[in-house]
Amino acid sequence: MYASFSVFGFGRTSPAMGVPEEHVDEDHTLHGEVFSVDQLVAHARELGAAHRIVRGRGGNPLLTRLDANEARLTEVYDGLCQAQRAIVPAGEWLIDNHHLILEQIVTARRHLPRRYSQELPRLAAGDPVGAPRVYALAIALISHTDSRVDEDTLLAFIGAYQAVAPLTMGELWAVPTMLRLALLDNLRLIASRVAHVETLRDAAASWAERLVRTADEEPSALVIALGDLAREKLRGSGFVAELHRGLQGQSPNLALVLQWLDQRLAERHQTIGELIRIDHQIQAADQLAVENAITSLRRMGKIDWRDFVEGLSPVERTLNRDPAQAYTTMDFATRDSYRHAVEQLARRCRPHGAAIETAVAEAALGLCVPDMSGAPSKVPSDHVGWWLVDGGRLHLEQHLARTHGLRRPSTCSTAPLPATALLVPMALVTIAAAAGAAWLGGPLLGVLAVLPASQIAATVCNWAATRLVTPRRMPRLEMPHGIQAEHKTLVVVPTMLRRRSDLPSLIEGLLVRHLANCDEGLGFALLTDFGDAETAEVPGDVALLEEAVSALAELNARHGARFLLLHRPRLWNASEAAWMGRERKRGKLEDLNHLLITGDQSRFSLITGASEQLTGVRYVIVLDTDTRLPRDVARELVATLAHPLNQPRIDPASGLVCGGHGLLQPRAAIGLASARKSWYATLWAGDAGIDPYTRAVSDVYQDLFQSGSFIGKGIYDLRAFETAVGGRFPDN
Repeated sequence: MYASFSVFGFGRTSPAMGVPEEHVDEDHTLHGEVFSVDQLVAHARELGAAHRIVRGRGGNPLLTRLDANEARLTEVYDGLCQAQRAIVPAGEWLIDNHHLILEQIVTARRHLPRRYSQELPRLAAGDPVGAPRVYALAIALISHTDSRVDEDTLLAFIGAYQAVAPLTMGELWAVPTMLRLALLDNLRLIASRVAHVETLRDAAASWAERLVRTADEEPSALVIALGDLAREKLRGSGFVAELHRGLQGQSPNLALVLQWLDQRLAERHQTIGELIRIDHQIQAADQLAVENAITSLRRMGKIDWRDFVEGLSPVERTLNRDPAQAYTTMDFATRDSYRHAVEQLARRCRPHGAAIETAVAEAALGLCVPDMSGAPSKVPSDHVGWWLVDGGRLHLEQHLARTHGLRRPSTCSTAPLPATALLVPMALVTIAAAAGAAWLGGPLLGVLAVLPASQIAATVCNWAATRLVTPRRMPRLEMPHGIQAEHKTLVVVPTMLRRRSDLPSLIEGLLVRHLANCDEGLGFALLTDFGDAETAEVPGDVALLEEAVSALAELNARHGARFLLLHRPRLWNASEAAWMGRERKRGKLEDLNHLLITGDQSRFSLITGASEQLTGVRYVIVLDTDTRLPRDVARELVATLAHPLNQPRIDPASGLVCGGHGLLQPRAAIGLASARKSWYATLWAGDAGIDPYTRAVSDVYQDLFQSGSFIGKGIYDLRAFETAVGGRFPDN
């Protein structure tokens, strides 16, 4: 084993295995005494007490060092690949795993942006001075585990350090990157050592070859060759072992050389056997160190770093005490957005640190007071997210400015922007474009250019808005066990029954959506009318409806009681002069909402299938016949609308949604197959084949004004929707 050393200083150390100082290369491995878990825990506490940190931007030696590591490892790899004889086992490991090493270098560089690493707390005193504190922890860990890092050891080590000196959120997230850097540092040092040993072995092999050739061809010149060798330093156990290996069993004339070699070693109180044993030990230690480092790099890809950070974060433990008991039920991305809000606020406090982050989270919790008014428009003030990322943020910042010296507290609320924020720039661009046209072609051209100029202005301003306003991901619950009874949801497909040939595709569509979304609290329904007609009934209606009922019954028999058929009769519409379903698609949804809320079935001529799916419905997902519902998207929609910050708040005076969301309408996209069905579809397809549910997309209207237009596809809160919309639209 080798003593540990300063990583940035690369101080020279003495070997611990009896090899003379002049025989050892300056580059050693990051290898101190191997500790047990208990010893690691004690060492972590000592480091926590000893470390002194400094804040503020510093240099960024880690990226520079990473570049140097990459260059050196590649150089050694190229040299080992060109070797003409067997190389040491550590070198074979480096060759076989060079692709993995390069992957880890790319990963480390991607996760260590220059600005991020500069903001990490750095050591004012300790080893290495000036390095990020979390990097020093990574160095200490791998030094005392011989580069063997596993999740349990890492949790124990970081947890023990945090008991004395808590880490910031940024430091916890930097742990995997710093471990990669430390392991790559160690691999670079081992690679340099291997390259040095291979150079010595090459030199020893050349001397052995020269001596053997001289002994065979010109024995009288052997003394001269031996004199030249005597002027060479015996540079390490590897050189001596390889030289002895090359001379052993050769010409009897080499006895003089072997005797001389024994005498030189005896002067140092060593023997050939001892140096060969030391050489084998060094090779074995290097091989083990490389093997451990490579294995640790592989193992890091299997660690769930999200659980690691959440398990060690004091901020996480604080936010878990959310009085609304909603925080622990949210998905990771939402919890992470809350933690980022805490981190951003803490950076603006004086002094910034892990203790301030916890204090900010405690302050948000302290403001959580349940709204006991019972009003429909009450805000979720008992939920910590209201103060961190929603309407209570202004109040929290002002509170932190008084208690923790928060810099630049907000003076405006998070309310939606006024329409003028978008309309005024559009008007200015339109006027400028029209004025330019008038200047070039006269007043008439300027007037004619107003309409196209307004379209250009809208396009330009919308594009600018998507660049200036970052879309905010909506908070969401996790629902790991699917949609439960308290969030029962009905997926409905409003459609018309016109031909028998339409039935198979309608039934198959229900089945495909169910197979992709198998949650227990999810039901599926066809919401149907017959086509327009001159009479209330048309021959073939009964047979078509009976076939639909039969197909649905078979579907329920095969896949459980999950499917419904709700059919409405034709009514006379004097405005259209036809018998038709009342108000078409809007009327279907109005009648469905009436049925779900009141239980009154009179607006439907037939309700068949799993009628129990109609009770206790809280949300309704509306789809067109050609709209897909990708895997688990129904759960994601419900989980979003069910979040406390998204639950609709109704203004008692107007009956409108004044907070939260009554409905969500995901952005739809045209599928790859549908995009080529016509020239029109191709023109409007956009990024055909790209699943819109996997991307964060921007809709200017919704991003700026936090409201949208319902076009019949999406999810809505049943009672909020009916309160806001029910009875507001006259027929026709």
